Amino acid sequence: MTENEQIHAAYLEAERLRTDPALANALISLRRDALEQLAQIDATETDKIRDAQASVRAIDGLTTHIAHAILRWKALPPDQRAEITG
Repeated sequence: MTENEQIHAAYLEAERLRTDPALANALISLRRDALEQLAQIDATETDKIRDAQASVRAIDGLTTHIAHAILRWKALPPDQRAEITG
């Protein structure tokens, strides 16, 4: 599999995930809950704060990874995309 074919496969999976309403709702709910948990932690509990921040970053990282896969595909010139999708 060529690099462009790998980019296309990642794009297809990312689009599937991006358009899945159940996943979108789950990510929104998880992020909201993580932010609420973070807001409720006492400012002196640095370990708990770091853990809660890590949860938010993990969720944000997943959504960033999905977006990055889509953008990599769309950044390819149209002729290269057409060659792969034939």
